[in-house]
Amino acid sequence: MPTLQPSMYVKSFFAQSVPAAMEQARIELGPDSLLLDARDAPPEARHLGDYEVVFGVCSQAAAAPPPSSDNGVPALRRQMEEIRGLLRSRGEPAISGRGPSNAVERWLMEAGVEPALASEIDQAARQRAARRAVPSIGPPRPASRDESPLPSDAADEIAARFAVAPEIGRFTALVGPPGAGKTTTLVKLAITQGLARGRAVRLISTDTARIGGAEHLRTYAAILGVPFQAVETTGALAQALDEAPPAALVLIDTPGYSATMLCELGGDLAAFLGRCQDIDTHLVLTASMRLEDLYNTAALYNPFRPAKLLFTRADETSSLAAVFCVAARCRKPVSFLANGQAIPEDLEPAAKERIVESLVPQLPAKLRAIA
Repeated sequence: MPTLQPSMYVKSFFAQSVPAAMEQARIELGPDSLLLDARDAPPEARHLGDYEVVFGVCSQAAAAPPPSSDNGVPALRRQMEEIRGLLRSRGEPAISGRGPSNAVERWLMEAGVEPALASEIDQAARQRAARRAVPSIGPPRPASRDESPLPSDAADEIAARFAVAPEIGRFTALVGPPGAGKTTTLVKLAITQGLARGRAVRLISTDTARIGGAEHLRTYAAILGVPFQAVETTGALAQALDEAPPAALVLIDTPGYSATMLCELGGDLAAFLGRCQDIDTHLVLTASMRLEDLYNTAALYNPFRPAKLLFTRADETSSLAAVFCVAARCRKPVSFLANGQAIPEDLEPAAKERIVESLVPQLPAKLRAIA
């Protein structure tokens, strides 16, 4: 009678997420199936799903022999149980959907992140955890059984969805709605990015249609001892830029346009800044504004083609969720955060760590509490 040889039946499953593919495998192959690998789907199979998981299950090529014969099956089963135990020790229940459901999504929504974006991050964080949790054959790495891998994966996913660029160009313009703090922020930049670094600075105001609109910046220029110029047309602005010394930092203040004023008065300036690639335009928004209003304002100022986002009043909110959401959805880097009215102290370069930490400072504890 031929000796029975145990074998492993291996099959790939494709789906839009790793947990979904794993669920397919569990249904088709049964509870004894073994997760062998999880990865991005190859290009030729991407139409089947974004992710591929590979499962195996023990199969036999002939009828089972008498119970007394040692055919190697018990040893193979023991090996599978050992690997399955390794999977459990590395957090498989949370990955396969039996752990806290949508914990990251709920916490991010509580912090102020829009629901759709919070859901995307939750799913992506779980996929990151699933890919990392696929074990290699060998001794397991030390891991704490009571710690969820999701907090760090959520933080990594948040950080991957926006950028920071804490710098300004030689010609820099600030645009934004009324009351956003453009003029005060411009003076802070003049000091921290110009005078403090030994650079010559020039201040230009295009806010000449409003009575006294340029006087605030003129006063600051006199205090700082730097040249100031008010220009009424884009032609005069272009000439002022051409006449600036080559090494000078030129900062341009602009009017705060409402939606109606922007259509009536801001078209020329928007077109000028939009086509001048050597002008670094920052859209100034307030971090404490409602998220929906921020989205609308960002869309309103699209004709100016801002390259970066600068947020004021960051000290008026406990969470920088609005900063993150706008940067992620608009796909523009954050340059600086203004935290108050003090000049120049209340201005700091944007840092991913601060924005991420404002969203997930208690996330590990929250996840452990509901696990």
